Amino acid sequence: MESHPPLEGPDDARSALSVADQSARRLTAGLRLPTGLYPALAGAVALQIGTAAYGIAEQSAAGLAVLLTGSAVFLLVAALELHRFRRVNGVRVDGLASRVVLATGPISTPAYLGALAVATWSAFASLWWLVAVAALAGGCGYALGVRQWWSAYRDEPVTHARGASPRLLAGLGVLACLGLTVLLVTG
Repeated sequence: MESHPPLEGPDDARSALSVADQSARRLTAGLRLPTGLYPALAGAVALQIGTAAYGIAEQSAAGLAVLLTGSAVFLLVAALELHRFRRVNGVRVDGLASRVVLATGPISTPAYLGALAVATWSAFASLWWLVAVAALAGGCGYALGVRQWWSAYRDEPVTHARGASPRLLAGLGVLACLGLTVLLVTG
């Protein structure tokens, strides 16, 4: 077992903090995203937005099945990409799951919500070409948000490593399910 002598003064403490900071910077600099993460997430999000818009506009059992299938594909891709990240790097990054995969970032959230709103409106109007365009734009905006967060994280890992709290994400998930239920029941 290795033992360290006790720190005797402020210079020793500064030195220890400097070593820890350098170690953290080396770890962060060595992290790599899995190959194909951006297009995989962009495609999964585009598919999820398109199927959600169809399912909400259709308001039937078949529409709900399409909506749930698109959501399941997205969740599968997200879980796979998180697994690949951990396998490539051997570490977990808190912000990766919430900011990147669950779109709680400052670019991903508005891109996703805006695209979903346009796609849903377009689906109600039977403008299927616009549903596809909105879904693709949402997927690309989502991937852009992922890229922006990753760059910011690499520059300042301590500031950007914290993700949204699991309670907040669970609460938002419950609200989304309730909203979907209201849409399906009242439609």
